[in-house]
Amino acid sequence: MSVSAGTTLPLTAAQREIWIAEQRLGRGNRVFRVGEYLEIQGGVDPQLFAQALRLVVAEAEALHVRFVEELGEVRQALQEPADWPFAVTDLSAEPDPEQAARDWMDTAVARPMNLTEDPLFEYALLKLSADRFWWYQGYHHAVMDAFGSLLIARRVADVYTAVAGGGPVGASPFGTLSDLITAEQAYQASEQFAQDRAYWTERFTDRPQPAGIVGTPSTTPERYLRHTTALEPAEQTALRDAARRARAPWSHLVIAAAALHVHRTTGSATVVLGLPVPARLTQVERRTPGTAANVLPLRLTLRPELTLGELFTQIGKRVRELGGHQRYRAEDIQRDIALPGRLGTWYAPVVNVMSFDYAITFAGLPTTAHNLSSGLVGDLTLAVWDRRDGAGPAVDVNAHPELCTHDELAVHHRRLRTALRAVTATDPSRPIGRIDLLSAEERAAVLAVPGAVVPSRATLPELFEGRVAA
Repeated sequence: MSVSAGTTLPLTAAQREIWIAEQRLGRGNRVFRVGEYLEIQGGVDPQLFAQALRLVVAEAEALHVRFVEELGEVRQALQEPADWPFAVTDLSAEPDPEQAARDWMDTAVARPMNLTEDPLFEYALLKLSADRFWWYQGYHHAVMDAFGSLLIARRVADVYTAVAGGGPVGASPFGTLSDLITAEQAYQASEQFAQDRAYWTERFTDRPQPAGIVGTPSTTPERYLRHTTALEPAEQTALRDAARRARAPWSHLVIAAAALHVHRTTGSATVVLGLPVPARLTQVERRTPGTAANVLPLRLTLRPELTLGELFTQIGKRVRELGGHQRYRAEDIQRDIALPGRLGTWYAPVVNVMSFDYAITFAGLPTTAHNLSSGLVGDLTLAVWDRRDGAGPAVDVNAHPELCTHDELAVHHRRLRTALRAVTATDPSRPIGRIDLLSAEERAAVLAVPGAVVPSRATLPELFEGRVAA
């Protein structure tokens, strides 16, 4: 059901939590920005692109809101789709057009947005050459998440393709913001909501201590450090082959690698990872741009004698359970069980496997998607992006800058990649306590340590202690 401009609507649960977090930090924190760009391989018609984009923005009600306070309650006011700036920036004459484009986007994604005043989205078409364009999308996380931005990108591509071919555009596939809010209110009044609350309370009533591989920060960041690499073709093949042998989704191998790394690093038998989910189970939620994403705790139990196959089975069971209860907000879990501190300090780390179909074309021109910023996430995040666009998965590790330097983040990245390779190469019947997680460089460094000076008649424990000290 569409509503008229000027109408105010309640915030969704996801929006309310982002609003609260931003008020606590101070308005305009760049960490609430979500940014992506699509690399379009071919000659785009900027005029047709702008026409398609403006039509789609007009269709997406979530992009036309401002946050207002009424009688002590924060609500979102729907505005008339107004004119908004769209930059077509020609960087083709720059000495290094690609670096110039990256610098332009770094500046753009760092600009804060004011929830009560500014347009909460920003777009630009960057021309690197006659047959290479980058489309930048920037949003405040309070109005758009990764799934919502994918809906926008697909629709813009479809409209551009239709206009370029002289065909009909077709009716908008989007649901309305009012429909999205109504669906959430129906959930909150349902028996499913009560069942979800009971499930999460039972799973975490003992409030397990976090088994983090990084420290606990004293602040929420204004930005994250990021280290990114791409999986080599041979690694991609090995990962998917291993998943087939294990009869498990390859995403479960990524989760297993992170859990194993935390278990072996900390010695903890209880590992709690953060698992981002779209939290969109109804048809109206799956076709409406907006923000609904949730980050929920995935609790696993690991012990040295557990086989890798048994770990895969446990992950499969817990992920299915979590998926069935994914609309219940993580912040509500924290309040229900009186969990101390911030959620980001409890998850160790967040494991974000983004496997969306981004095989998007503009009138036959292929694209490759790249993430720039994912909004406020955990203090340490392992993200694997599989866009299914032919480019292959990319592996990001993001960290709170208070916790590590760029060099230290690179070490975390290398160790998580090493754990993933080890999981991929290990037979599922092997106990996880016998999986070697040392890289070749780390093994060489350990073996190169000179022996300690010990008494000539030293006992075996003394020899062992001396070697450990060395």
